[in-house]
Amino acid sequence: MIKNAVSKNQIFNPQDEACPVCAVFDHIYRTSSFQTEMKIPETVGEGYFRRIVVKPSLRLSVSDMTFHKRITMGEKQGSSLYSLAFCLGEGFLWRVEGNPKREYGIACGESCIFNRNQGISISNHYPGSRFWGIYVEFDLDIIASFMQHRGKDHAGKNLFAGRNFLCNGKISPGIRLILNDMINCRYREQLKKIYLEGKILELVAVYLDETVFEDGARASAGKFSAYDREALYKARKILDENLATPPTLGKLAKMICLNEYKLKTGFKELFGLPVHAYIIDKRMELARLLIEEKQLLVTEAAPLVGYNDLSYFAERFRGKYGVNPSQYSKKL
Repeated sequence: MIKNAVSKNQIFNPQDEACPVCAVFDHIYRTSSFQTEMKIPETVGEGYFRRIVVKPSLRLSVSDMTFHKRITMGEKQGSSLYSLAFCLGEGFLWRVEGNPKREYGIACGESCIFNRNQGISISNHYPGSRFWGIYVEFDLDIIASFMQHRGKDHAGKNLFAGRNFLCNGKISPGIRLILNDMINCRYREQLKKIYLEGKILELVAVYLDETVFEDGARASAGKFSAYDREALYKARKILDENLATPPTLGKLAKMICLNEYKLKTGFKELFGLPVHAYIIDKRMELARLLIEEKQLLVTEAAPLVGYNDLSYFAERFRGKYGVNPSQYSKKL
């Protein structure tokens, strides 16, 4: 239960008490309005920062900012919420004051979860660097509820045991699509609040499934030896990196040093889909991302995900998303 609707976080510039940018940020963090947005003054930089309070225990921030000069921001963190951050622009570093001092970082295309109740954090925004990303603030009870549905009671509370920061690697195409939906939400007022709440919960669920629950799958798949599990995760990595031209089942089996039977049965058991179905599913996610984010034509996107037959590609795309890719691209 969140006791205070307004964040206790304080934004300031330790090198300039009269910094107008930090003053506006501080105001935004202290308001409980549903949506607040600031545009970066042209004299300082360009871009925007948007903050949406879906509910006291669920908040969303979207930033796309580039500054003309170096700006140092300090944040006195007093929130009981946790943040799930996604870096879409250039990498970012920040340090947390204390004894000892701790430094954290996130690279472009990576995600992380961190505890927002750590004292004072300091970050530097350098000239020309694009600070582009999304982060969601949430009550840890949300994670606990997902854990319970997976039969992992109390696991959510133990997620941060002894740690304030968890970095979980690259943002998947599936996660990127959800982030795009959130950034480009066309709804307004109450409908927007309902839509974003659903999207945030979807984001957290998918994120946990790809990271935290995956680790649990490694440990709980008792029917596989440690060697077989590692080989199957290696197989998935190979497929993810070669969706347009994946190796044959036989070649993949040789690459991970398993026989085809173990590969086929183990892959489906561990990841929920047969190898071929997994490739199609991930290809469609990547294709939608190329059409949506890169604004490629269908004729450009299809070959990039391994389809030269546009009719066959359209059939697969329609099977996953319910519309033809040409119809989907017209909605953008």
